[in-house]
Amino acid sequence: MKTLYRLLFLDLLKISLTSTAILTFFLVLANVFRDVADLIINHEVPLWVIAKLVLSLVPFVLTFTLPWGLLMAVLFLFGRMSQDHELIALKSAGIGIGPLLAPVIWFALAYSLFSFSINAYVGPKSRHAFKEIFSDVLLQNPLSFFESGKSIDQFDGFRLYAGKRTGARLHDVYIWEVDSSLRPLRAIRADEAEINADMPHQRIILTLRNSRQEERSVANPEDVQSIVAGSRALQVPYEISLGTLFDRLTVRKSIGLSTLGEIGQQVLGRQAPSLGPNATPILTELQKRLAISLSCFTFAIVGVPLAIQVHRRETSVGVALSLGIVLAYYAIVLLADALKAKTHLFPELIIWMPNLVFQTIGFLLIWRVNRR
Repeated sequence: MKTLYRLLFLDLLKISLTSTAILTFFLVLANVFRDVADLIINHEVPLWVIAKLVLSLVPFVLTFTLPWGLLMAVLFLFGRMSQDHELIALKSAGIGIGPLLAPVIWFALAYSLFSFSINAYVGPKSRHAFKEIFSDVLLQNPLSFFESGKSIDQFDGFRLYAGKRTGARLHDVYIWEVDSSLRPLRAIRADEAEINADMPHQRIILTLRNSRQEERSVANPEDVQSIVAGSRALQVPYEISLGTLFDRLTVRKSIGLSTLGEIGQQVLGRQAPSLGPNATPILTELQKRLAISLSCFTFAIVGVPLAIQVHRRETSVGVALSLGIVLAYYAIVLLADALKAKTHLFPELIIWMPNLVFQTIGFLLIWRVNRR
């Protein structure tokens, strides 16, 4: 039995690490395309900063890929053993499915403990670091917002478009000052604009050259007949305030970016005045960290009997099965997370439903498989 357990443990370790590494690579790549690609292409960010951003994504992604990788390992391993009739041979030797579960359970619990450390501390810290690095890149280089052939809407009160950018110079510039309903009040057209950053005063000065403008009625901007041609100038400064942008980009410690210790302090000390008397969002986040950590054990329990019943060793079958289980599991988690402001629905308890449902199904399937 010791030899069998050692072989099972080593196979699980090898396959789960490989599966987790592959899944992590592709999910990090997907996050890079979604969040970092724009920085790489348009914002002239140094390579070492991009590397820091990518590395800070890894622990956050591991919160999802650790249980998924273990599930794929269990499906592959026991699917292969079932198709090769190794389980029948073991059963004929007096070894049922129950004893085979022992190394799987211990391995899954060890994986859950590692997942707990990621969910509780490393993941939130890395996600917070990612947002801070991302924010600092934009705050330290606001000129990177000015891109060729793209409407710029990050600044409040106006929209800007430049046909081309060459260094700190914009060509074929259009500026529309808008009201709170995004209705144009003033339009400025300039052949060129030179960008000058005044970071101590949190502003950018555009020196417009060969500019002309038109103004509309504040009371009725849609009235085309009220448009008045404004002044023309060979050179005129145009100030853009960065105060609101800086405030919006400043990373604040939300519940999702807090470690489990910080969430625990909020629950015990109620140090969350922004949430008022409703502590359900904090409790839901606390329970979510614990529940997702236990998903490694849950996926192992449901994966073993499924792999035996499906009786297939193909990689595509294992991937399809694992994807279906993971999507079903996280659909319920996302539902509970979406209801975290609804105190009367007890989302902090709903968050445990995926573990309870899948573990119940898993143990029932194990009982059925063991009776065959």
